[in-house]
Parts: sequence; C-alpha cells; structure tokens
Amino acid sequence: MSTRTKCFITLIGLMILDIFPIPVVGLIGLYVIINRPRWFLETVNRLYDERGKTTVSADEEI
Repeated sequence: MSTRTKCFITLIGLMILDIFPIPVVGLIGLYVIINRPRWFLETVNRLYDERGKTTVSADEEI
C-alpha cells in the first residue's frame, strides 16, 4: 500500500473520530506544529517521493 493511500485512510479515520466532542484532528495538528516529530517529516518526504515517480513533466506531455 502506498504512503498516499495510508495517509488518505488515516485522514478518513481521523475525520470519523472527530465526530465525537473531543477535536482529535486539531490536537494532532497542534502536536505536529509544536514538536515537529521525525515521523511527520519522513511521511511527507515519502509522499512526495512517490508522487515524483508517477508524475509527468510538462515537457513530456507536449
């Protein structure tokens, strides 16, 4: 399963959790902003590395 798919599934799960009275997504976002955990940077790097493998540059499309 690609990193993009894992991130999408995680965000859907967090949206479902956010229905309850405690704002989970906001708390996780605040944690990421304040602590800048290593796992977040690694996930972002993996996400953009995978995207680079499948994208076509503008020169190749023409």
